[in-house]
Amino acid sequence: AAITKLESQNVDGFVLDLRGNPGGLLNASIEIAEMWLNRGFIVHTVDRQGKADDIRAHPTALTQRPLVVLVDGDSASSSEILTGALQDNHRAKVIGTSTFGKALVQSVHKLSDGSGVAITVAQYFTPKGTDISHKGITPDVAITLTPEQSKTLYSDPSRFATFNDPQYMQAVRSLQQSIHSYQRQHQNA
Repeated sequence: AAITKLESQNVDGFVLDLRGNPGGLLNASIEIAEMWLNRGFIVHTVDRQGKADDIRAHPTALTQRPLVVLVDGDSASSSEILTGALQDNHRAKVIGTSTFGKALVQSVHKLSDGSGVAITVAQYFTPKGTDISHKGITPDVAITLTPEQSKTLYSDPSRFATFNDPQYMQAVRSLQQSIHSYQRQHQNA
C-alpha cells in the first residue's frame, strides 16, 4: 500500500530501511522482492537432502523507480534474502554495514507446553550463488557509525532517517545519483 500510494504521488525514488530487521518468513521476503523486481532470481535454496530450488521473480513490480536499501549487522535472515535479491539483480544500491549472515531457512514447530522449536530445513544463497553464512551481505557503500553517532541515534530513535542519521544521509545522496541516471534514461526513451 505504501509503495502504491507513493508511486501515485510521483515520488522520485525509495529508501528501504532494513536496519535492525531480524527477518521473518521466507515467503514474505519473496513477496516483497516481487514488489520491486520484474525478473531475475530472488533466492536459491538447498534443503537437507540436497534438493535445490531457484525462486524467480514474476513481472509484478509496483515500481521501477530508483531504490536504495539500508542494512546493518542486525539485518538478518529474510531481510538478507530481500537485500541479496535486490543487490544481485542490480535493482538497488545497498548502503550501511555488513548484514548478520543468517543463511538458514527454518521451520518453527509448536510444542505441547506452548513453547516452540526451530528446525533448519534449508540453506539459502543469493541469486548469484553467494553463501552469506556468518559473513553477511557486503553493502555497495559501506558506512559505519562511530560510537558517538550510534549513541545519539539509539538514545533518540526519532533521529533515524533524518539529517542526524549518517547512513540515511548517504542513502539519500546515492538515491539522488540514481534518480538523475533514471531521469536521463527515461527522457531519452
